[in-house]
Amino acid sequence: MCGIVGFNFSNKNLLNEMQKEIAHRGPDDRGEFIDNSVSLGHVRLSILDLSSYGHQPMEFENLVLVYNGEIYNFKEIRKELEKEGYRFFSNSDSEVLLKAFHKWGKESVNKFRGMFAFAIYDKLNKKLTLCRDRVGVKPLYYYFDGKNFIFASELKAIRKYKKFQIDKISLAQFFEYGYISRDRSIFEGIKKLLPAHFLEFSLETKKINLKQYWKFKNYFNISAKKEEDIIDELEEILIEGIKYRMVSDVDVGVFLSGGVDSSLVSAVLQKYYGNIHTFTIGFKEQKYNEANYARKVANHIKSNHTEYILDINEAKEILLNKFSDIYDEPFGDSSGIPTYLVSKIAKENGVKVVLSADGGDELFCGYERYWYGYNLGKKIDNIPLKKLFYHFISNFESLLMNIPIKNMEHKLGFLKKILKESEWQFIYETMIKNYRDDIKNLGLKENRVIKDYFKFGEKFSIMQAMMLWDFYNYLPDDILVKVDRATMVNSIEGREPLLDNKIIEYSATIPFNLKYKNGESKYILKKVLEKYLPRELIYRKKQGFGIPIFEWFKSDLKELFKKYFNEDDIINMNYVRDLQKSFENGKYVNINKLWFVLVYKMWKEKYY
Repeated sequence: MCGIVGFNFSNKNLLNEMQKEIAHRGPDDRGEFIDNSVSLGHVRLSILDLSSYGHQPMEFENLVLVYNGEIYNFKEIRKELEKEGYRFFSNSDSEVLLKAFHKWGKESVNKFRGMFAFAIYDKLNKKLTLCRDRVGVKPLYYYFDGKNFIFASELKAIRKYKKFQIDKISLAQFFEYGYISRDRSIFEGIKKLLPAHFLEFSLETKKINLKQYWKFKNYFNISAKKEEDIIDELEEILIEGIKYRMVSDVDVGVFLSGGVDSSLVSAVLQKYYGNIHTFTIGFKEQKYNEANYARKVANHIKSNHTEYILDINEAKEILLNKFSDIYDEPFGDSSGIPTYLVSKIAKENGVKVVLSADGGDELFCGYERYWYGYNLGKKIDNIPLKKLFYHFISNFESLLMNIPIKNMEHKLGFLKKILKESEWQFIYETMIKNYRDDIKNLGLKENRVIKDYFKFGEKFSIMQAMMLWDFYNYLPDDILVKVDRATMVNSIEGREPLLDNKIIEYSATIPFNLKYKNGESKYILKKVLEKYLPRELIYRKKQGFGIPIFEWFKSDLKELFKKYFNEDDIINMNYVRDLQKSFENGKYVNINKLWFVLVYKMWKEKYY
């Protein structure tokens, strides 16, 4: 795993400054390529071929490569290239990627199974080609002002070029969801290269061309096979995808929560390799603590298990001193704190590669909000004369507030918002947003866009549409960002076995009623897991990888509000302080609203 930077002009000092910003992504080696047209930089974390033969930038004939990621099936591709007459001087996947691109051009990416973000400079055709993997496991940002084109693995590196203004649309998106999604970033002009996309930049015409090379929806061809056959086929594909993630010249571990996904990954690896290392984070607050479940799974499969209990003091230290370093744009997922810590513990135990079992929820219907949202939406839809009901609530809201129901004000506001929606997409977005109608109270605007993938998912199930929403937004821009930054800041590599493209593509063929069946989420995945674990370790209520932030904010972390909730030149802090007072007076307030403002203000202090 590595970090890459580059731009379309010659500037050694800027290249060095950008490399310094991402040095944590690759502490083992550093390289650069500079000519009159292009500057390319690379920092290396040695995982495959630990020798100097894996050094980058790597050149072959007219091509120069900088690359971040892993191509797990590189040995098969290498054999194919050798039959075509190519010779290899290293045992690295980087050389295979470079020569595959030389042989097949952009079509080579269809052969790759892995995670990647790379840039290739074609000296002959005066062209830069950037590419990002199908799901967005590896990050890649770029900026273009009409003349200068700059790219990097992390946002903070591009900031070395100049000062950027905050993008208010992106900021509103952050306050709504806790992350910035799709091709946007917190800064005006800086974009993410979308997953499954190529970007071609002509050094002569100064034009950008974007092209998508893979679409999830193209694989939705629902199977008519028997359930038993689908279970067996899915297991075979899962085993293959998980085993591919063991391609490494260094020790490998697994983040184990005790949930279905991580238990499956751990159990498969222990069966086929043995002696695997598993790591988990627990909490003193038992309703958040999954460490007991993880321990039971580890004991059953007999892995080398490490457990660590995170308390408020350590969490506070990470938040104050590291969180803004790790996440260089506002990032509201508080589970980034334990994810950083479990990565640190893995590193301290000598592990350089860790497997994180993300993606199972989005592919196999794991989040409670899917069926909760569907059931709620159906009930709302069945209300006769919805518009009249909405006006009744609005006109008599002050009287309804006197009904002795807990959090009545919040519940009425949520109901009014849901009643106004007719599209399932906006019902779902209303459910998962933290700032809903009140985003305007921050001085920002809501940005509503109909998503074609949501409409596509509705053909199969409303819940399938919700899963696709998360696959294209929450997964790449929250979950995968969290794992990438938390592992890379500790200079270890995070791998995502359940996001192997063959697993993703096969999941699209599985009928939805085998993903969610008889009220059981991840039904088909649990059927596979039954081959490895006893039922009592599989069928339990999902907790999720969260932290007891509400309890902590009520006590020790409350002082942070007072420190950081000062005036702001973009958002209305009077509204935020009103929320804070309500919270401190015991009224119901969505704690994430205050948490997101805190994260934003801490980030702004460091980066703006």
